[in-house]
Amino acid sequence: MKAFQRVLRAPSVREAMSHIPDVFYERFATVVLLYWLAAPLLLWAIEQPTGISIGMLASIDLQVGVAALALGALLMIDRLLGRGLTFDRSFLREQLPFLLLLAFIAWLVIASLLHPTDATWRGDGYRRESVFAYASYVGFFFLASRVFRRSLRRLIVGGVLALVTITCAVTLFTVGSGVVASGVWSLPRGVSAYFENLNHYGYMLAVGGAIAACGALLAVRRPMRMLLLGVFGSILFTLLLNDTLGAYVALALVGVGVIGWLVVLGRLFVRRALALITVAAVVHIAAVSGGVGILSELVSLGADAQAISSGEDADASGSGRWGLWVQTLDMIASSPWFGNGIESTADLLAGGYGRPHNEYLQYAAFFGVPALTAYLGALIVVFRRVAQQGRAVDNITVYAAAAVATYLVSAFFGNTMYYTAPLVFLLLGVVWSGVRTPRVATALTPRQPLSVETAVPRP
Repeated sequence: MKAFQRVLRAPSVREAMSHIPDVFYERFATVVLLYWLAAPLLLWAIEQPTGISIGMLASIDLQVGVAALALGALLMIDRLLGRGLTFDRSFLREQLPFLLLLAFIAWLVIASLLHPTDATWRGDGYRRESVFAYASYVGFFFLASRVFRRSLRRLIVGGVLALVTITCAVTLFTVGSGVVASGVWSLPRGVSAYFENLNHYGYMLAVGGAIAACGALLAVRRPMRMLLLGVFGSILFTLLLNDTLGAYVALALVGVGVIGWLVVLGRLFVRRALALITVAAVVHIAAVSGGVGILSELVSLGADAQAISSGEDADASGSGRWGLWVQTLDMIASSPWFGNGIESTADLLAGGYGRPHNEYLQYAAFFGVPALTAYLGALIVVFRRVAQQGRAVDNITVYAAAAVATYLVSAFFGNTMYYTAPLVFLLLGVVWSGVRTPRVATALTPRQPLSVETAVPRP
């Protein structure tokens, strides 16, 4: 409060900016992101009495984008009036992912101007993604990447997990009430909570499951690990009820990848991994006993792979996705530089699917291959830094990186949406802030063996 009063009383802009403490920027970014994370649950709670749907979250996305723009302007003014802007090698190295995402925005704006559609400035009535929506997603990355304090980064990642966990709890309570009322242990399939489509819910569940699983493997305190094991089990059970195969495959692949990575780095506790696998097995048994399982879906996936390799009825494979991907590749080839515009695939894809159900093809089809390249470049830069730091990466960064990787795998089978796409940009920002900060007390180096008792470096 005293700092705020000094800012108001400052005789010049330069002096006012000098009174703004560095922690203000981090706290401002944290509050904005937590506001967005709380919004879906609040909108879900008031939907029936007020008629306000989850679609309002699209407007809140834009608010986050405006907040990021405001914070960026303050930081720019602070640099100009203080040390000045120096575009040296160090600056470019530390800002490279953000600069690539800015290039992504710039290219999509140019592409949208060259190929305007009805959805360019307002989005459509379902996905609600306009030029401004895609730009606001980058705002999530910018805000999260400005938060360096571990306590605030933990709060943000915890906020993501809380959003998923509370949504799961309400879903499971509703399912349980139905089972009790019927008196028969028979579970429903295709639960979707407040999402427009059950696949969208599945992708969020997978992201939360990755965070909980990593926490169960790496959290220092045993009570926290036990709690996160329970959360992981609840999320996995809900994911089985949700019945989104792409999200399930993504969570499974990233889970195996994280365990393998921890083995290579010497950070894996075998008993914790066995506990996680045991919980997963129990959840699967419980789901199968209630008539819900993933085995039939996996068999279907194998049949789809065989159909694609043989060329027989390949277009119908993957719930028709293979055919959509082939058609979308033809569209990309016809306009590779600037794409065809937002929602341009709506009238061109067969079956009324509207989008290719592959986010990478979607970006290329809408905005051109250069836009997709810039987006992928930002992802590569961030994960390359994570790989370079290896054992020095702290736990919060591992949680966020696993969640991002899970989303990116599931993105091969889904579309961007105003309530799921911000998650990957937000968590990617958390990862980048983690690998930009100095080494912290619990970070590991190759010369510091892991203590079995405390999971911190021995002196």
